[in-house]
Amino acid sequence: MSVKTLHPAVTTIRRAEWELMRDCMDGEGQMKSRGTHYLPMPSGFAAQDSGAEMYEAYKSRAQFPEFLAPSIGAMIGIIHGQEWQIEMPPAMEYLWEDADSQGLPLEAFARRITRELLVIGSYGVLTDAPKDKGNPYFAGYRRDKLINWDQDWWVLDETTMTRKGFVWEQLERYMVLSIEEGGYKPVILDEYGNVIEEVTVRARGGGVLPRIPFVVGSALDLSPRIEAPPLIGVARAALSFYQLSADYRHQLFMSGQETLVAINGDGPNTIGAGVIHEMRGTEGLPVDLKYVSPTCAGIDAHDEAMTRQREAAVQAGARLFEQTAQGAESGEAKRLRYASESATLTSVAQNSALILERSLKNAAMIMGLPENDIVVTPPKDLMDRTMSPQDFAALFGVYSQGGMSWETYFENGQRGGIFSSERDADEEEQLLDGVTADSENVA
Repeated sequence: MSVKTLHPAVTTIRRAEWELMRDCMDGEGQMKSRGTHYLPMPSGFAAQDSGAEMYEAYKSRAQFPEFLAPSIGAMIGIIHGQEWQIEMPPAMEYLWEDADSQGLPLEAFARRITRELLVIGSYGVLTDAPKDKGNPYFAGYRRDKLINWDQDWWVLDETTMTRKGFVWEQLERYMVLSIEEGGYKPVILDEYGNVIEEVTVRARGGGVLPRIPFVVGSALDLSPRIEAPPLIGVARAALSFYQLSADYRHQLFMSGQETLVAINGDGPNTIGAGVIHEMRGTEGLPVDLKYVSPTCAGIDAHDEAMTRQREAAVQAGARLFEQTAQGAESGEAKRLRYASESATLTSVAQNSALILERSLKNAAMIMGLPENDIVVTPPKDLMDRTMSPQDFAALFGVYSQGGMSWETYFENGQRGGIFSSERDADEEEQLLDGVTADSENVA
């Protein structure tokens, strides 16, 4: 047995999808650097002595569309465009400025979780603490770094690059998280499975941790199960467009490079940038010069196919905006069991918030603080729902007639952009100039 053993769910297909998503996110340069992995060499090139040079020209003319990265950037902007409500004990507020012990603010760390859920479809967060008993911090793990798991047992690939003088070398090591003798026990192993270090993690006061402070979630729910990335359709459409573009632009290039053919005569030495081809026949026949170019009958078909792939990318991204019946559910119990056949932007936002909330609760466990005081609430409606003055006036009319409570009235006004997202209902009530929620002259 090897520490490198992969869980059966980490299939070749899923790893290829993760690789495609990462490469598409990096853009045209990365895709072209993979050569024939994404853009096969035409068989006609392989038969030529200069086939390698022909392929490089063929690849350089191809265009890779930036469908994926802007789509994910826009979705992150929608999910985090409205302020998240994060409640935690005052002793944990240091995380607002430094969530990962490297100076990354908590809001930026939340965006990183969301980004990974959109790119790969899953992300893991380990809540760790310094050896000198300092404050806990978060260590994020890409889904391809979680290589094996079971009940109360996780294997994380912590292979990284280390510097020795001016040279960087790869250091291969693995962390195994488990529960032993009733407490959390992490162990660091080398590539051969030998123990490098046994780490002791204690709660403040010296008590053992009753659970592993690690949480992994997907775009669908909080579980280690592996699903296809929610935007894999966009990446596949971009790849198809890239391959079609190579053929399309190759045909354009060939049709724009007409060849001068000299029949029964000597062609001129130079004719600009064109190609000269000489053909010799029977003596005494008249000399004929003519330009020949390929018909490129497939250009229009390639153009139409690329248009369809562009539309397919749009449709694949648009599916995340669809709202299902489950997307309208609320409550902690429903959030925990939120899952459907396909992810939506709402499910990504909910599960990103749950991953962050569980991570904060793990930090509270280590610090010996009450976990029930921690709540992370993403926006209930991700799309712009700015309330018009007429709608707000109608809402106020219902409230003033006793048709809803002050809290419900405030929540609707806050969601509509009327009340500040930085205050709660009680704080807003105190700001009213001498008017309280139960005053008789509110109307």
